[in-house]
Amino acid sequence: MAPRRAEEIPLKRIAASGCRLPERLPPGEILTDITQNQWMLGDSIGCGGFGDIYLASNDTTKPVGQDAKYVIKIEPHNNGPLFVEMNFYIRVARKHKIESWCKSQGMRRRGIPTYEGSGSHTYQGQRYRFLVIPRYGIDVGKVFLGHGRKLPAKLVYSLAVQMLDALEYVHSHGYAHADVKGSNILFELNGRSVGAEHPQAYLVDYGLAYRFQTRSGVHKPFVHDERRAHEGTLEFTSRDAHHGTHSRRGDLETLGYNLLQWLCGRLPWEKAEGGMPAVVNPEEIHAQKEILLTDVPLFMRECFPHKKKPPAVITEYMEYIADLKFETRPNYSYLRCLFARGITRDGPMASLPFIKRSSNENLSFAKLDKRPYLRERRPCKPVNGEARMTRNTQPITPRKEFSWEAVLARHPDKLAKISVQPPASPLTPPPSPPPPSLPTYAMLQVIQKMKDRQMGIVKHKMSLKSQDNDLKPKWMTPAMEEVARIRKKTAQLPIEISNFISSPCFSPRLTRSRSAQLKRLTSTAAAKKVRNCHSRETELVKIKKGKNLDLNKN
Repeated sequence: MAPRRAEEIPLKRIAASGCRLPERLPPGEILTDITQNQWMLGDSIGCGGFGDIYLASNDTTKPVGQDAKYVIKIEPHNNGPLFVEMNFYIRVARKHKIESWCKSQGMRRRGIPTYEGSGSHTYQGQRYRFLVIPRYGIDVGKVFLGHGRKLPAKLVYSLAVQMLDALEYVHSHGYAHADVKGSNILFELNGRSVGAEHPQAYLVDYGLAYRFQTRSGVHKPFVHDERRAHEGTLEFTSRDAHHGTHSRRGDLETLGYNLLQWLCGRLPWEKAEGGMPAVVNPEEIHAQKEILLTDVPLFMRECFPHKKKPPAVITEYMEYIADLKFETRPNYSYLRCLFARGITRDGPMASLPFIKRSSNENLSFAKLDKRPYLRERRPCKPVNGEARMTRNTQPITPRKEFSWEAVLARHPDKLAKISVQPPASPLTPPPSPPPPSLPTYAMLQVIQKMKDRQMGIVKHKMSLKSQDNDLKPKWMTPAMEEVARIRKKTAQLPIEISNFISSPCFSPRLTRSRSAQLKRLTSTAAAKKVRNCHSRETELVKIKKGKNLDLNKN
């Protein structure tokens, strides 16, 4: 059986750490955005650590073909990058905003995708977030690898001018891209080859967009943040991003690393054949960047060891970035003029040996690299346990060799007790600590209560308490003692006063009205008592008089 081509091999879907991939949605699924516009899904054309990308069409009456003009990015609601990207597109990338900016600057276009729609969708009980943007062609990363890890200088300078335009627009709205790289720069989707006279490119993927300005337009200060340290793609991460903060200077520095890689083939901290090693310490990469940017001529000698004189354009660019302050607005016009001079100096652009674009946007190259370019997410070693989960913090799981001899050598009883546990996730809480070997005082008290309950002592005590109506002073609180004292008083008072005190409207708080009422009640009770005594005396007198009269008669 003949081996399959690289573009026919399905890519393995691997979720980023702490995230889960969405279920594959079937072609023909209808999605409704927040403006009630409907979009029909087509075939899946890409996947990443956070979600999938589908072809899409705003015509829901017919199936989506390979010539679709839109794509839809879909991620589960629990994932975060697409939420950040949606907010960026809604605030910055609306079509009328981009057009008004271009009109004010006297330019025809900006390399920023336009916002077409977004919303939420439920499929099989699961909620997903989606974003609709225009469809573009091949990315610069594939072109770079397909051309033997080198790009013509004129194409590099043309891309630099266009990316400076895009970054100026993004920065003017208070955002930093924070992840400029070849796989995030896409060429326009048309029938022309990439090596045309003026290839148009677009800067995409704003999942790590960072707002470096406050709402009042003030630049945020430089603060080292361990949670966001080394964020981005490690080989292109700026010195500021290594500290966990982003700025306009950081985006231009990241762009400079990309330009150097396209011109010389690899960066000084990459392997000899290009690319980063599987296990790498981001602190060492950061230290190399700090050293080399303090000595730009040494940096250029490291990048171009076989050239007596490195390109003057890129040398001036990196020297400008090295001297730029953190909060200073870059001079975009000056930088564009640098690369424009390089374009005119190098003459016509060299044509690249590309064949026509295939249906799945993977170009077939006349000279392929040793391996096909896969849009992989390289790992970045977190510096602490609370590192932020980004597209570069993939967990490195070393592969263990299985050996039956090692399994059979174990004791059978110990082998039977081994429990298979799922791997620990940074999002799951740590297991509870084991209980102490000796019982604590609280545990002893609980055990004694359980024993008493079993022996019926508690029931006996409750019966004794029910028989004894008088509350024991040792169990009484001050409030209970006050209530008991009032009850004893009311038992000795006349009926009128005791009824008044026991009424629900009575309060122990003594006021003028209550004291007057008590006096009145006590006075009336005393008068009644005197009247009763006087009536009894008169009756006794009458009885005695009657007896005396009877005796006299006799």
